[in-house]
Amino acid sequence: MYKPADSKFKITTTLRQILLADERLAKLIGSKIFPLIAPEDTEGDIVLYTRDEYSVTNTKMGITTQVCKVYINVVSSDYDRGQDIAELIFGILQGDYSDGMKIQLVDSTEDYADKKYIQVLLFSIE
Repeated sequence: MYKPADSKFKITTTLRQILLADERLAKLIGSKIFPLIAPEDTEGDIVLYTRDEYSVTNTKMGITTQVCKVYINVVSSDYDRGQDIAELIFGILQGDYSDGMKIQLVDSTEDYADKKYIQVLLFSIE
């Protein structure tokens, strides 16, 4: 039977906590990790995250599998610095966790908008 404590519906909150706990990332961007958009006057490098998918597989016994896809965007005015931050985030998140959670990078691309370089990472979380 489904229990909210077992849900990955709020996986973005978990990912944000993992990222905020990393001292190396904190030295680069502080706590500038935001859902969807950053506050209007935020300066410097930022990280934005968006849950793109939350799907479940059901059986007669209930939910058996949950899969989430989350985009993490690194926004920077310096291309190389943005890549460095994205690579660090990849290293922080990628892997198997003791609670059974598995995070894998499934795609990566880059973009440019509003005079900012954007490194786009797509993670799958099970």
